[in-house]
Amino acid sequence: MADESGRPQLVLMPSGRRGRLDPGANLLEAARGLGVEIESICGGRQTCGKCQVIVETGRYAKHAIDSDESHLSPPEQTERSYLSEHGITGRRLACAARVLDDVLITVPEESQARKQVIAKAATERAIEVDPAVRQVYVEVPPAHVDDARGDWQRLQAALAEAWKLSGLAVDPEALRGLQHALRKGRWAVTVTLWKDQVVQRVEPGYAEGVHGLAVDIGTTTVVAHLCDLRTGAVLATESMMNPQVRYGEDLMSRVSYGMSEPQGVERMHRAIVRAVNELAVKATERVGLTPASILDAVLVGNTIMHHLLLGIDPVELGGTPFALATSDPVDRKARELGLDFHPAGRVHLLPCIAGHVGADHTAVLLAESPHLQDEQMLVIDVGTNAEMSLGNRRGLLCASSPTGPAFEGAQITHGQRAAPGAIERVRIDPLSLEPRIRVIGHEAWIEGAENEPLPPSARATGICGSGIIEVVAELYLAGALRPDGRFEESFAARSPRVRFAGRSGEYVLVSAEQSATGAPIVVTQSDVRAIQLAKAALYAGVKLLMARTEIRAVERIVLAGAFGSYIDPRHAMILGMIPDCALDRVHAVGNAAGDGARIALLNLSQRAEAERLARWTRHVQTATDPSFRMPPMPFRTWTTSCRPGRRRPPNPGRAPTAEGEPNPEGDHERPTGSDDAGNAGADGPDEGRPVRRPGRPDRRRRPRAAAPGHDALRRADESAGGRYGRRRGGLPRRGPVRARSADGGQIDEGRHGDPASQAGRDRRAPDRHDGHRHGQGRHP
Repeated sequence: MADESGRPQLVLMPSGRRGRLDPGANLLEAARGLGVEIESICGGRQTCGKCQVIVETGRYAKHAIDSDESHLSPPEQTERSYLSEHGITGRRLACAARVLDDVLITVPEESQARKQVIAKAATERAIEVDPAVRQVYVEVPPAHVDDARGDWQRLQAALAEAWKLSGLAVDPEALRGLQHALRKGRWAVTVTLWKDQVVQRVEPGYAEGVHGLAVDIGTTTVVAHLCDLRTGAVLATESMMNPQVRYGEDLMSRVSYGMSEPQGVERMHRAIVRAVNELAVKATERVGLTPASILDAVLVGNTIMHHLLLGIDPVELGGTPFALATSDPVDRKARELGLDFHPAGRVHLLPCIAGHVGADHTAVLLAESPHLQDEQMLVIDVGTNAEMSLGNRRGLLCASSPTGPAFEGAQITHGQRAAPGAIERVRIDPLSLEPRIRVIGHEAWIEGAENEPLPPSARATGICGSGIIEVVAELYLAGALRPDGRFEESFAARSPRVRFAGRSGEYVLVSAEQSATGAPIVVTQSDVRAIQLAKAALYAGVKLLMARTEIRAVERIVLAGAFGSYIDPRHAMILGMIPDCALDRVHAVGNAAGDGARIALLNLSQRAEAERLARWTRHVQTATDPSFRMPPMPFRTWTTSCRPGRRRPPNPGRAPTAEGEPNPEGDHERPTGSDDAGNAGADGPDEGRPVRRPGRPDRRRRPRAAAPGHDALRRADESAGGRYGRRRGGLPRRGPVRARSADGGQIDEGRHGDPASQAGRDRRAPDRHDGHRHGQGRHP
C-alpha cells in the first residue's frame, strides 16, 4: 500500500532493490533510478521489446505489499500490438508501464542490461569416472516364427550372455521404442543401463554419447554442470538466480510464504523445476544437444531447497525440532519431478545431515574430504545460512549458523549481489581516509579523487558482499571504526567522508557525482552492525565446534561457495569471521557443493561414500545447545595476529612503509618477526599452551577452546621488552590486555582475548585503571 503521502513502493527482483516513487512514474526510468539497469535498445519507443518484465501477483509479507497487475497502468494499443505480434504473454514492457500502486516486479535475466556474475565454475579435480549410467553394444537373435519369446526376452538373453547381466528391468519408455530400434539396427543395438539394473534407452546399431547433469540449488543461485558420463568432461556450465527469490530472500521467508499462501509450496516447487529445466536447455544447446540426452542427474541443496524440489512442505524445518521429511538419499525418475530430461532419466539427491545441514554440505564434504585428513580442518560454506564442519579422519562435527543475507549484500543500505557495477574490493588510506575501489566489470582500481570523470563501467551501483567486508575491515584498520563497531566521532573533523547524524556515523565510499545512480554510496552504522551480527553468528558456530573438539586452533580453513571465492581471507580474519590461521593455509575453493554433486554424478561409489559420510558426521544443534550464544561483537574476537603493528599511528592512521609512504596496495604492516600470516612468533615454543589470567592463578576446570591469541600477545610484548602479566609498571591487573608490538605500537584486543569469558564482564562498572568499560578495548 502506498505511504501516507500516496507514494507507491516498487520492489525489483532478483536484485532486491526497492524504493518509493511518485504515482505514475515510468517503470523503466524508476528501475534505473533504483540502480537496476533494464535493457532498452529502442530508447523507450516500444519497438525493441528488450525491456520485458514480469508482474508478480499476491501478498508478499516480507516486503509488506500486495502486488497485482492492476497496480501498473493498463497496456495501451502500441504495447498490446507488440506483445500480440510476438506472441508474448504474462509480461509487460517496462518502457510503456507506469507505477500506480505497490508492485513487485521480476526482471528476467535476458532483460537485464548488467547480467548477474556468479563465481560457480567447476574446478579441475581428479575424479575416477564410474557413473551410474553406461552403454553396452549387443547383437540380438532375430525374431523367428518358431521362437515364441518377445523381443524384450531375446534382448535380456543376449545381454546375459554377452555382458553377464541378469535380472534386468526395462523402463516403459524404452520398451515402447524397442522393436523399432531392433529392426532399424538389424538386430544390433546400443543399450543404456542405469546401475546395471534398468534399461533406459535402446538405440539402433552402435551409438556413443551419454550425458548427465550436476546441479547445485542454492538459496540465491542455481548452477548446472553438463557432463560427458563416459569421459567425465564438463561440457557446459550454466547458472541463474534462483527464481524463488521473489518469494523471499532467505530460507525462513520462504518457509513463511509456504505457510501463509495456500499454493505457496507448489509455486516454489514449480519455480525451481522450471529453473532446472531452463538450465538444462541452455547447457545442452551450447554443445548441440537437447535435454533428452540427459539420462542421469545429481542435485544438491540445503534442506529447504531439497524439500521444495521434491514438493515437500518445509514447514517442519521452520522451528524446533527442525524435523526432515527424510535424511536419506533419494532416487527418483526425472519425469516424476517434472524435469524435461530423457523420458527414462533418473535423478539422485544426496543425503542431508540434519535439519539445517543439507545435501549441499554433504557435497562440500565429499569434495574437500576433511574426513581423510590428519590435520584439523575447518570447512565453511558461507551464505545466508552458514554450514561448517570441523575435524579430521578421527571425527567430524558440523553445525549451521543463521548468518543472514548481509554477506551477500542484502540488509546493507547500498548492498547488492555480485553483478557489474558492484564494488567488490576496497582499500582506504589511513591518513586521508580516501578510498580506492574496484568495481565488477571494470578491471582497474579507481581512486577516490572527485576531479576526474569516470567511464560508465567504473561507476558503482552498490556494494556486494566482499566489498562490504573489506570496507568495514579497512575502516577498522584506519581507526575510523572502534573495536565495538561505532564510528570514531573525531574522524569527522579529519575527513568529509566521515559524517554524523546525531551519534550515528557513516562513511561516504562513493560520492553522488561518481556513482551510477546519482546518489552517494555510503556505509552506515546499521551496515556495520549487520556485518557484526552476521560474523558473530558465524564466530559462535565455529567456536562451539572448537569447544566440542577441544582444540584451540585449526590447521587449515576452507571457504566454500560463491561468496567464499570472493572474500579476502585476511580481511575476514581481521573482522573475526574466521579463526586465526596462517594465510597460506586458508583456501577459497569456489563452488565445492557443485563439485561434490559432479563427483557423485561421475562415480557411483561416491554416492555410497556420501551416505556414509553424512551418517558419520556428528551434528551439533546450535539452536538448542546451551553453550551456543552470540558473543560480544568486537571485530577481533579471535586473536591479535591480523592486527597491524600499530592500531592508531600518531596521526592517527596506518603505519607507513619503509619508504615513508602509505602502501598503495593496502597491505598493512605487521610486527617484526611475524610470519606471512601476521602471526607474531606463531612458531614459538609456547604455541598451544593454556593461557592464565595475568597476575592470577589458573582456576579453570578445562582449557578454553578459543584462546590461542594470548601466546601471540605475550610474545609480541616480550619482543618489545615487556613482561607479560607484569602488575607493576606493566599491564593492569583488570581491564583490557595491552601488548606491545615490535615497533612500540599497542595491540589492543579486549579483555584477555576470550570474548566468551568477557560477555558477562561488559556490564560491570567502568575500569578504574583506564576509565572505560571492560572488554571495549579502548585506549586510555
